[in-house]
Amino acid sequence: MFCVDVAINLPVKNIFQQFTYSIPSELEFLESGWRVVVPFGAQKVEGFIVGKRPLSSLAPEVCSKLRAVEAALGERPWFDQEMLATAQWLAQYYMCSLAEAMRLFVPGKTSIRRRAVKDDQGRLIRYEYEERLREKTLQALQITEAGRQVLALGGGPRLQPQLKALELLAVSRESLTLQELAENYISPSTAKTLAKKGWALIVPKRILRNSYVNPQQKAAVFQLTEEQEVAVKAITNAVQEGKQETFLLQGITGSGKTEVYLRAAAQAVGQGKQVLMLVPEIALTAQLVERFRAWFGDEVAVAHSKLSQNERGDVWYKMYMHQANILIGVRSAVFAPFADLGLVIIDEEHESSYKQEERPNYHAREVALIRCRHTQAPLILGSATPSMESYYRAQQGEYVHLRLKNRANGSSLPVVEIVDMREELKARNFSVLSRKLRQALVETAAAGEQAIILLNRRGYSTFVMCRDCGSTITCPHCAVALVYHSAAEDMRCHYCGNTAPVPRECPKCHSRRIKFFGTGTQKAEEELMALPEVRVLRLDQDSTIKKFAHMEILQSFARGERNVLIGTQMVAKGHDIPNVTLVGVLAADSSLNLPDFRASERAFSLLLQAAGRAGRGDRPGHVIFQAYDVENRVLQLAAQQDYDTFAQGELQAREAFFYPPFAEMLKLTLWDKDEGMGLATATRLVSYLQQLQLEDKLGEVMILGPFPALVPKVRDLYRFHVVVKAKKLELVKKALWESEFKNLKNLYFDVDPASVV
Repeated sequence: MFCVDVAINLPVKNIFQQFTYSIPSELEFLESGWRVVVPFGAQKVEGFIVGKRPLSSLAPEVCSKLRAVEAALGERPWFDQEMLATAQWLAQYYMCSLAEAMRLFVPGKTSIRRRAVKDDQGRLIRYEYEERLREKTLQALQITEAGRQVLALGGGPRLQPQLKALELLAVSRESLTLQELAENYISPSTAKTLAKKGWALIVPKRILRNSYVNPQQKAAVFQLTEEQEVAVKAITNAVQEGKQETFLLQGITGSGKTEVYLRAAAQAVGQGKQVLMLVPEIALTAQLVERFRAWFGDEVAVAHSKLSQNERGDVWYKMYMHQANILIGVRSAVFAPFADLGLVIIDEEHESSYKQEERPNYHAREVALIRCRHTQAPLILGSATPSMESYYRAQQGEYVHLRLKNRANGSSLPVVEIVDMREELKARNFSVLSRKLRQALVETAAAGEQAIILLNRRGYSTFVMCRDCGSTITCPHCAVALVYHSAAEDMRCHYCGNTAPVPRECPKCHSRRIKFFGTGTQKAEEELMALPEVRVLRLDQDSTIKKFAHMEILQSFARGERNVLIGTQMVAKGHDIPNVTLVGVLAADSSLNLPDFRASERAFSLLLQAAGRAGRGDRPGHVIFQAYDVENRVLQLAAQQDYDTFAQGELQAREAFFYPPFAEMLKLTLWDKDEGMGLATATRLVSYLQQLQLEDKLGEVMILGPFPALVPKVRDLYRFHVVVKAKKLELVKKALWESEFKNLKNLYFDVDPASVV
């Protein structure tokens, strides 16, 4: 007789222990990694088995009180040893419970849901559970032994249609659906006759849903440049040897990083291995998926946030059953199960979207590195503007640094000029478009070419203000201004989603002098549409609510149906459209002075990525940055497209101020409905950390705060931050894990925060 230790899968942060259950005789096959249903209090919940031992290892009085596992979920353990080890690392490193870490590996984060059982009068009797993942099945035919005997004996002309069907079923390795039979000219009536005679059985057959059903394109094979050949050789050698190495593939925009990815993936697939390819946003997947499907066909599976839980379940099934060899997905795809992982690629590895904002605050790049170490799979980090952490590790020799310094087609980087918007105001040009950009757009459209306009603000106006008393219309639940959206004719909070009608008068002074200030993508779109021959498409969060809307917009633009694409940062990354010769960036300096240590890095990266969309074909590119702070060093280096000089200066500043990669960081955030209580708890936390005298054990340690978050109130909760910086955080984490603060429901740990504000 055995018992198991189970991590309880509930969406709460403070169930840190595992619970022991006995195993009934019919479930003795259970081992670590299985998902199970267990009683927990008055509920039946999902749990993950993390250990198994003999009942005899427990005291008799303990054994007598154990509750039993009620059911196993699935037909195999969900977690293999590599996934279990990764989950255990994640829980320890990111300071969360083991169950929180493990539920990241499950599509939808839970496998069961409660179902109410009621009596005839509609009164609740009890709750039962049912599995959430629904397999799609169709009726299919499977040949029987009687059918095989008939096939062996043969028959007259009247049996020929049935014999043909039996022959097809006999050579098939699995059952065939009616549709599959029809594709081989077997009619439904013939299929029914086989079943009626007992020559075939009607059985359910699982159908795996596929979100990408576009026709497969013909693979384009390019001659590699010398730089690409060097990169491919280094990576494929590691793949062949099954050696874990991390490669930083730093290539300017248009240098052909995707071609390197394809060759490396082909090497892995050729050895019977699987490949994980991460991309930062759904908007970047369509073109990349087309390139990979052209090479690998149906061996490619795709996972992203727009998939339903059942669709994601089908993708996960393909990977752990080795029915697909390549998985392309966004951040959460790093938790997919694999039969034999042999290579991981992270495109645009610098992107902040790889960092999960909700608890547990993991970074997909770091999780991928751990999985690669467990599986001895090489890891490729690709970017034109690497993160400071990855660039520094490459400089220190921890990563193999591969450089692509030239565009693959021999074209030059675009010419970038900066337009001073202060001069535009002096000339009484109050438009969002400078005269230079307006003229360039008209000329581009007249030449039959295309342009991309980046404005990293969605909506129509950034805020609504009373011109008499100066009050801004703010969200009643969050300490931020509401943004006006013309399409819906309302104001929205971009933090909590709250909407409100545009007031006819100021709620404070009752003046009717309400005015819209600032410019969002909707307002800029209106100005662009007024230009001659300009036909505009908008790509932002508001225009891509519908599933796959982003793909439809980008494909329409790539086909040349519209000649100007305007949007938020989604338009700046990853798109390779040869006819784009002009890129305009509105308010290019808007994010340069945010109070965050990564502000310069993010701004530089976005500007360089946006500029790189121009001139990728056989015509030269032209880029216009519109700004007020035109002398800003970051803006000037972005215009020169000089990453190395920027990175060296940024690293010097990070070292001087003790920021990553020269220090590890932990951000602790207190949330409370009562502002005073929140501040008091945060102050008590700081006092506890100071009393530990960590400097004596760790050397340089900095404890900053408490201070209000940049947006101090969200969803009626006040937020206070405490930031800890140290060379190594292990002792800090250990001290917090052993303290009373570990169990506070309103305290959140963010290890390696993407932002400190």
